[in-house]
Amino acid sequence: MLSANGRVKPDVVLVNSKQERHPEGAYYLEWREESKRRRLSVGKDAADANARRQRKEAELNARNNGVHVTPDANGSPLSLTEAVRDFLEEKGLQRKSKTHADYATVLRYFQQTCHKQYLTDVTRKDLLAFSVYCRKELELSPRTVFNKFARVVAFLSAHKIKVHERGDAPKFVESEPEIYDKEELKKFFASCDEGERLWFEFFLMTRMRAQEVMHVC
Repeated sequence: MLSANGRVKPDVVLVNSKQERHPEGAYYLEWREESKRRRLSVGKDAADANARRQRKEAELNARNNGVHVTPDANGSPLSLTEAVRDFLEEKGLQRKSKTHADYATVLRYFQQTCHKQYLTDVTRKDLLAFSVYCRKELELSPRTVFNKFARVVAFLSAHKIKVHERGDAPKFVESEPEIYDKEELKKFFASCDEGERLWFEFFLMTRMRAQEVMHVC
């Protein structure tokens, strides 16, 4: 939120067209380069954030006029905590709540094992250590460890960071689904009451997934 003199009002934001004070927030610069969205954390201090905004505006104006500009040497790198927060904010807008919650859990686990301050400091060893943590400390199944590894890779890829190598992903054996023959199904349905039989025949005939069944009309 800007005041009449063009300065940033400390801790003030617009919510539903009304000014509210939120000291728990932080400031970000956002702009576009070659149609790509760029975002940079500039901390919690309003005066410093305003100064960084003015420098970025001058830099972009110079570039638009064909002047070569050296990027701001004082630009703060994105912290791991801020990167996780930004990523989860976007996932909350793009994905279902179940997927967002899964990413939130995975990245919380990752931050418990990776204590790097900045996102750019994350290395392959951090990713491998996360897999070991999931397998030994959390005692998760090989398939679940693979899924959580893939979530972290997706998070890093969203920030254009690739640290893993081919073969780093945890290995797992795909289990064969259990199949019931006609005689087994006949016995199963014979033990169901009227309501249970309706539900389980519906599951069998439609082959819908759990979430599809939850929302079917």
